[in-house]
Amino acid sequence: MPSQGALRRLAELMRRVNSSTDTEVILEEIAHGVVDVLGYGVAAIARLEGDTLVMTNVAGPPEVVAQILNRRTPAEQILDEFRQADRWGILRFVPAGRMSEERLRAAWIPELESDDDDPDAWHPEHALYAPLYSASGELLGNMAVDLPADNRVPSIDDRELLEMFAVQAGVALSNARERERLTDRVRLDRMLTTVAGSGTQHGLAQALGTAVTAVAECLGTAQVWARTFPIDAQGRELGAATPRPFSPEVDVVELRDDLRSLDSLPVLLELGVDDGDSEHLPLSREQLQERMRAIHADRMVVCPLVSQDELVGYAVLGFARHSRAMTAGEADAVLEVGRLLGQIVRASRVLETEQRLVQELRELARYRSELIATISHELKTPLTAILGHAELIADRHPDLSSIDAIIRNAQRLGLLVSNLLHYSRIQGRRETVRRAVDLAELCEASVDLLSIRAKQANVSLAFTTRELGPIVVFGDPEELARVIDNMVDNAVKYTPEDGSVTVAMAVTEDQVSVEVTDTGIGISPADQAHVFSAFHRSTNPNALSIPGTGLGLPIAQRIAESHGGTLELTSELGVGSTFRFTLPLRTSRDPVD
Repeated sequence: MPSQGALRRLAELMRRVNSSTDTEVILEEIAHGVVDVLGYGVAAIARLEGDTLVMTNVAGPPEVVAQILNRRTPAEQILDEFRQADRWGILRFVPAGRMSEERLRAAWIPELESDDDDPDAWHPEHALYAPLYSASGELLGNMAVDLPADNRVPSIDDRELLEMFAVQAGVALSNARERERLTDRVRLDRMLTTVAGSGTQHGLAQALGTAVTAVAECLGTAQVWARTFPIDAQGRELGAATPRPFSPEVDVVELRDDLRSLDSLPVLLELGVDDGDSEHLPLSREQLQERMRAIHADRMVVCPLVSQDELVGYAVLGFARHSRAMTAGEADAVLEVGRLLGQIVRASRVLETEQRLVQELRELARYRSELIATISHELKTPLTAILGHAELIADRHPDLSSIDAIIRNAQRLGLLVSNLLHYSRIQGRRETVRRAVDLAELCEASVDLLSIRAKQANVSLAFTTRELGPIVVFGDPEELARVIDNMVDNAVKYTPEDGSVTVAMAVTEDQVSVEVTDTGIGISPADQAHVFSAFHRSTNPNALSIPGTGLGLPIAQRIAESHGGTLELTSELGVGSTFRFTLPLRTSRDPVD
């Protein structure tokens, strides 16, 4: 029967295991409990780290503890002993004679006289283990005991008590492993979140700096650096590193060739400081090992930065001597860092290309505007001379019919030059000088101005909302008049005989609109898409027969936008068109912007 003291100790251990988060203290108490309560001379608990069992908790004589503590044994050796052992429940007993000579030389053997005549006497080469598993069957560690009470093979009751202590050690290790996994998951998620968020920062260099810092803090590296290089000659070479700052000398050019020669990406490549060769890093191995020695690293992990199957850079993680190997979860997280950084690099390259193209387009637009203005100015002087001399000749020789054609076409060319100059000016203008303007008065003036042309074309022209009174807006009166004149002029110009043009105004709480509606030839849907584009002329043969520059509507729209308004069109081919000019409504009491 188990002693009352042993049961009390077990109950206390069970309570502590289920409530405490200090696994080291719990394991220490279990090892000492096996010695103090069950009477074993030595109890040692080893924890599995990677593929090695490390002795972390030992109870027994001080000289024995000094010999055994922190001893490292390949897990495969212990598992091999388990396969040769007798099964005592969850315990594994290896009788003397079954252990290999190599294992005996590595094991601690007590100084004990064996009694070969007594089959139950404890032999110095006997070994008794308790494998420590999780609930899912994962090996977490091992507990070894030696020198049982009275130096005799433990009885069934003693084994059951030892099993109870071993079960508590397994539970403690299992709880610790789950806490570690949860902590690792949170830690790795924080790293990945930081790396992913670095893409929103201003500039690729800053994003790389944030990313390498996050990786270094998460994985406890001796050094991390990342390097990007251009794709198809686009983008700059950038680098970032921590804790030592990045310098171009750190870059290993041969590493790019090694990574480009890999059959599959992404993949992690590991290299030790003393490795004699490397299958995947044959060109860069020696230089990488030099970098390791410079930063006192024992091994390096190389992670390619890949985006859309293209290599855009690499990251190198240096680990100090005796640092633990990366877990599978950490390796997956580093691969994800490589993918995220690859996307950030590509996005940066695309942004750089877009910004360069935008700058080039702005330069082209500026050059075009300057060219138009220069040519227009240069044409204006000779045109004025041609028109003046033509009118002089017409006065002296009124019978010369060709002079009228010269004057008519010179005037048309002069109008084109005037429109070109105005278009050039409004393209570069950011703001307009505003004052109070009666929009109704501008509409009346436009209708009066073009009424003679309408009569000549036998087109009815009317302003239908005179009774509204003054409609005050703020703007440049000459430019606003140009918009309305253009709308009315186009309506009259493209309306056949016996047609009609109506100018109307509508006022709401915050805006006023001027609508010019005609019963003209209309505009096709294909032409409507380009009607406000500079120099565009309709594809309709009837419209092409009427002279025009293709600049009136683009100028009018630019003026409307510069005043905070809009110029819109609705039209049906063969039925007519309506142009709507809308402006924000202001009273004379409103402040002028």
